[in-house]
This record gives sequence, C-alpha cells and structure tokens, in this order.
Amino acid sequence: MRRKNIINEVTNRVIKEKYRLKKLIEAIEYDPEHPERMNPDLEGRLRSGEHLFGKSKSIPVGSESQNYSEKLAGQRFKEIVNKVKRYHGVRNITPDMMQTMFQIMGEISQIETRHKEALEQLAVDIVSEEFDIPDQMLEATLTPPGSELSIESDEEEEEDEDGGFEVPKKPKSAQRMEELEMEVDKRRVINALMQGAAKKGHYIFHMVADELDALDPRLMGLYGKLMSLADFQYWIIPDSVMGGQVGGVEKIEWRKAEKPEDKDEENDMERIDVEEGDDIPVVVAKAWIFPLLVHELIKGTLELSAINWADDHLDFEEQKEVIEKADTPEGEIWGMRLGPGMWEKFLECIDSENYDIKQWLFRELTKLPATQFHEFMKEILSGSQRCKEVVDTLKDLHKGDSSDSIEDMFNDTGYDDMGDILDNLGEEPKEDDMDIKNDEVDYSKMSKNELMKLIDDALDNGDFKTVEELHKYV
Repeated sequence: MRRKNIINEVTNRVIKEKYRLKKLIEAIEYDPEHPERMNPDLEGRLRSGEHLFGKSKSIPVGSESQNYSEKLAGQRFKEIVNKVKRYHGVRNITPDMMQTMFQIMGEISQIETRHKEALEQLAVDIVSEEFDIPDQMLEATLTPPGSELSIESDEEEEEDEDGGFEVPKKPKSAQRMEELEMEVDKRRVINALMQGAAKKGHYIFHMVADELDALDPRLMGLYGKLMSLADFQYWIIPDSVMGGQVGGVEKIEWRKAEKPEDKDEENDMERIDVEEGDDIPVVVAKAWIFPLLVHELIKGTLELSAINWADDHLDFEEQKEVIEKADTPEGEIWGMRLGPGMWEKFLECIDSENYDIKQWLFRELTKLPATQFHEFMKEILSGSQRCKEVVDTLKDLHKGDSSDSIEDMFNDTGYDDMGDILDNLGEEPKEDDMDIKNDEVDYSKMSKNELMKLIDDALDNGDFKTVEELHKYV
C-alpha cells in the first residue's frame, strides 16, 4: 500500500510538472473557441524574449508563465482573429483566404478610382479631427495598387561636403555607449507607439460609415476584409518574408502657409500661431487604398509630434546613429505587432478628451531623456493607478504653464525625475477596488474617447448593433 501511494504521489508530481512546463511553453493565451495559432517561430521568440522589445527598459516585468510581450501579443492576436472571422463570415481561417487579398484590393481600387478626391479629403478630415491638426498640414494622395509610392520633394538633397570620405568619429566612453543604447531602445518604443496608433487607425473608417456608404455601400465590407487579413499576416508569416511589405508612405515637408480659405482655416492658423507665408510642416502621405492612406497620415502626424525627441540630450551625429539602429524593417514589423497594444495603454492612461493634452503629453514624453522615458513608459504599459495619478499631476502642472516641458516641471516642483513623482503618490489601490462600473450607462454623458473605446470593444466582439447605437452619440 505504501509503495502504491508513493507511485501515485510521484505520478501526480510528474503530471503537474508537465502541465507547468506546457503552460510555460504555450504562454500565449489563445481563445479555446478558435483553433488559429501564431507562427511557431514567432511564439518561440515571444517566449524567449529574443525580439526587439524583449529586453526593452520600457516593458513591465511579466510572470513566470507569461511575459509582458506575450500578454500584449495574445490580446492583439485574439482581436485580429475575431475581426477576420467577423468580416469574412467564417468559422475558421484557411490559407486560401490570404490569397484573396490582391483580389479584394483590386475590387477596392475599382471603386475608389471613381471617388478619388472625395476619399482623399475624407482621409484628411478624419485625421484632422481625431488628432487636432489643421487641414493645411495634411496632404493625402490615393494611387493605384502596385504603382510607385515614392514622394518627390522640392528640396534637393545637399551633396556630402566631405566628398564621400567618412569623418572619423570621436571615441565614446562606455557610459555614453550605454546611454545611447537606451536612446535606441527609447526610439524603438516611440516608433512602436506611432505604428500602433496608425494600425488602430486601420478601422477608423467605421467613424465615417455614412460618408463611405454614400460613395459606395460595398466599401465598408471590403475594407474590413482586407485590413483584417493584412493584420493577420503579421502573426503567421515569418519576419524574413514580411520584409518589404508596403502599401503607403509618408514624409514631413516644410512649406509656406497659404492664405486661409475660410473662417475655420483662419482659426486653425491662429491657434498654432501661424501667418500666411510662414514655414509650416506638412504631413504628405501617399497610399494604395483609403485605410492605408489614413494609416500614413496618422503615422506622419505623430512623427511630427515627436520631431524634437532628441533635443538637448543627443547631438546631430548621435541622433543619426540612434536612428540608423532603431529605424529598421524589423523594428517596423514588431511595432506593427506590439505597437497597437502599447498605444491603447497610453490612451487608457491619459483618459482625456482634451486633444491638446494628449498631443502635449505624447510630445513631451518623447522628449524625455531615455532613463525618465522608460520609467514613465513602464508605468503607462503596466496600466497602474499610479500611472493615472502621474498624468493627473502633470495635467495640473500643465494648466499652470502650458509652455513648460515635463523636464521643466520636475525642476519647478522639486521632483528630480519620474521616480520622484511616483514615490510621492501613495500606495497602489487593491485590484478589487478598481474598475467598479454601473450597470446602467448613459451614453449621452460619455466623452468621445470613452465612446470610441466602447465602439472598439464592440467591434472586437462583433456586436454591430451596439456599434450602430454608440455611433449616434459620437
């Protein structure tokens, strides 16, 4: 009897250990109702942390069974699988569905050709409204799928004054090299946030459903089918094959401000303190289809917000070095995968309908030296209550002097860095005390940001009735 009990005990331990190891290996939380899985190589890299964000200083620490990147990836993959099945009306995603992407794009192109100018203006209008940027600072062009996507600039590039010879670089100390690596990490995270915002913008066409239906009622369905498959491919195709995937481009050009055509444009120019003839930055975007055009406009708008990311702590040569290391095809691919989840966490932390505050916080966040940037981002991505308290503190300080940077605020208030603010905010509330919601919801009293979050959740769940209801209040 004793021998039998020992055998049973050992057997139970072996089963438990196998189960524990299985959980460690399969740390991506898949939906049991869906058989779809990520590419095995991608799963392995997420598990081991052998990817660009695996060792990022901005990424919170996960648990033994699941690291933070796996958590972000799992949530994003579930959303995308649901979107593909909903838009295509299928129970399972099959390989031949991926082969329909060019056919769908062709159908879209045939329709868009007849409404090119209206769609270009609609793309400008929606990004202008969502990101509070004047129309004059946005330029959108739709071009047929497969056509050239380069953007010609009126400014010719200056020839290398050194005649092509590389100028010897001044040796850097080990400490400075370490600081620059943190700046590379910071730049990658900024890029991921911008890619994430632009990726979430793939489905922003739901906000202009009435306008699109008026042009052609087929567009909404076709956009959903194509963009959901485009997102899905980032999770099932290896990085080596994903390289070179493109459907749009953008760049920032400096131009002379034109005379405002109406009162709205005049107000926009006054708001950004610009007069006719002044130099202003313009986000110039070109893409094959409308959702990708919106994607590029959003990305360019955030690039414009982050244009001073290296001010006061990197010289010109160091900036070039950091950009060369951070702005890579691999970085873009991983930004497409994990960026949407990062951007969502940023918006949750900000929780403000005030676009000026959002733009200001994003801009000032990108300007922080790498150490402070990573401290702040870790709080944002963890979704902690302390993150919201930090932002509330910064909002109050911003009201006092809107021209102050976050670094100025640290000096003015006696805070040395982000850690100092965090240490003075008190204890983290218990989980049970958070997220208490009322069953009865009055949508008319909700902010646009809250409504858009509910619309996004309803879209992920395929609840089109709720989407239609919420759209009335936007």
